[in-house]
Amino acid sequence: MMTHSHSLVALALALGLAGTATAQNPQPATSPQPAAPQPTPTAAPQPSMPAAAMQQPATTQRRVTLSEALQLGRQYNPTRVQAQQNVRVANMGVMQAWGAYLPTVSGSGSATHNSSPQFGVSQTSANPDNSSFGISANLNLFTGFQRGANQRAANATLESNRAALLQQDYATDLATKQSFFNALATQELVGVAQANLARSDQQLKLTSEKLRLGATTRSDSLSASVDFGNAQVQLIQARANALTAQANLARAIGAEGMVAGVPDTALETRLASLDSAALRREAEATAPSVVQAQAAVVAAQSSLTANRAQYFPTLSAGARENWTGKSLPWSGSYTGLKYTSTWSVSLSLTVPIFNGFVREANIVNADANAVTAQAKLRDARLALDANLTQTLTALDAAAAQIDVARTTVAAAQESLRMQRERYRLGASTIVDLLTAETTLNQAETGLVQSRYNYLIARATLEALVGHAL
Repeated sequence: MMTHSHSLVALALALGLAGTATAQNPQPATSPQPAAPQPTPTAAPQPSMPAAAMQQPATTQRRVTLSEALQLGRQYNPTRVQAQQNVRVANMGVMQAWGAYLPTVSGSGSATHNSSPQFGVSQTSANPDNSSFGISANLNLFTGFQRGANQRAANATLESNRAALLQQDYATDLATKQSFFNALATQELVGVAQANLARSDQQLKLTSEKLRLGATTRSDSLSASVDFGNAQVQLIQARANALTAQANLARAIGAEGMVAGVPDTALETRLASLDSAALRREAEATAPSVVQAQAAVVAAQSSLTANRAQYFPTLSAGARENWTGKSLPWSGSYTGLKYTSTWSVSLSLTVPIFNGFVREANIVNADANAVTAQAKLRDARLALDANLTQTLTALDAAAAQIDVARTTVAAAQESLRMQRERYRLGASTIVDLLTAETTLNQAETGLVQSRYNYLIARATLEALVGHAL
């Protein structure tokens, strides 16, 4: 008979593992628990497999494809929305720059009703009521080339904001793809953990049967029980990671709750060999970061020209016409409005002489912005070259790692099969068997990670060059 101390320790271990798994996934069991072997005088207790650990996770409320996720990501990403609104504001700035060539028109009007003469107060006006209205227009004829400079600056700002929007589009796509691929990878790792738990269950059954027959030691059975418990913990953690990844994907596409990705084998199609030199030359012209930096340089230089135009005189022409009447429609003495018309035209020249160094300060600030924009453009080109080198290397390494990982999985599967048979025949130890099982689990995990590392590296490269590959 088993000792009371060993029975209590085994019962506590089984209840502790089952309680941990149930706390992580409190769903009712949907698959039967494996039957424990009949206790014998020498058999170690076998912990039962928690139903919560073997149960599939609850079905998510929503599943999206990659194309749907990308569309929703661009629609709801707040940084991308802000970049889109910046383009809208820049468009209005271009319209405002064109409007500087048009005259400004304004209208005015007034009406006055005076009180009637009071007793003892002499009447000072025979016509106490009057009204007037007028219209005026003003046109700038010459502004020292400032309007043209402002127009070029507005167009450059628009192009800069459009480039920033394009860069944010690809940055949003990259973040969405990372969330999408992470959700798929963590879901696959749940399957890896389930397969590892099933193998651990088989090892535990084999060890318990050998212990019952007296063909192994109690230490082997306890080692198999510990391995089984670790496999349960791995599955619980894998499911927690999958739920976290689904929540992050939901946030990336602006959805509530949990969102799972729809697997698509077409996504894993590898790129043909890339001409890195041609790709670098193409990226110089299409990379959103470089395009935005170039537009920023043009905008800064145009702003500098516009500020220098403050030294030139301005010439403007104006015209105005007024109509004045002597009574109001609501007055008691109304006999019909009679308006007299007056008009005037003007031509004015303004020569700036001194304004407290305001012009000089504006020019210095604009020149500093232009110098800074040039430095940022150079840095953007250097950063693009460095990032391309890093990403191309990561893409090649990830592609090679996939092939190595597949071979590693095949080798680990064969090694585990041989070790299981050798252990059954008594030709190897439990340590060899559990080591082979751990190696296979690590190989399967590495294969999943290497496949999705390749997809993320490809998405990063697309974000750098500004187009799909």
